[in-house]
Amino acid sequence: MSDFFKTAGGILATIAPTVASVLGGPLAGMATTALISGLGLAPDASKDQVMQAIAQATPEQLITLKQIEAKLILDLKSLDVDLEKLSVDNTKDARNREIQTKDWTPRVLAFLIVGLYIGVQGYILGYVVPEGSLNIIMRSLGTLDAALGLVLGYYFGSSVGSAKKTEQLSSIIDKK
Repeated sequence: MSDFFKTAGGILATIAPTVASVLGGPLAGMATTALISGLGLAPDASKDQVMQAIAQATPEQLITLKQIEAKLILDLKSLDVDLEKLSVDNTKDARNREIQTKDWTPRVLAFLIVGLYIGVQGYILGYVVPEGSLNIIMRSLGTLDAALGLVLGYYFGSSVGSAKKTEQLSSIIDKK
């Protein structure tokens, strides 16, 4: 079932990324209503029915999803909703929470992920991987690759840049 949601979610994120991102936030109702009507589903359709319709969408329905995306962007602009600002604020709130609570969890997880990544790389380089274990080792390494990317992004990447950008935008807004 999880693979099914990944497929439908992947389709939606590719075809209509704004709709996909809005589904995870406070404007989810707006996006859900647009999806349900655009896919020709009953107004009381469940999440499973919507995801199934997305996963089994015809080319015409994919075009409809793209049109829903365009209309949602226009609707959000008419309501003066800035999705980038919402995302930046979400990141800023998470950072502030970490600062205020002095939570060690992100640091501990970061060290654990980096340590595991180095350990798995060392194992692969130092030992012959048994034929039966190759898939699980590669799956673990893929998961660790993704997690390492998130750790590096959190400490050195876009999050730091977003914090600087937020600070600069705040100073510009305060001057007006």
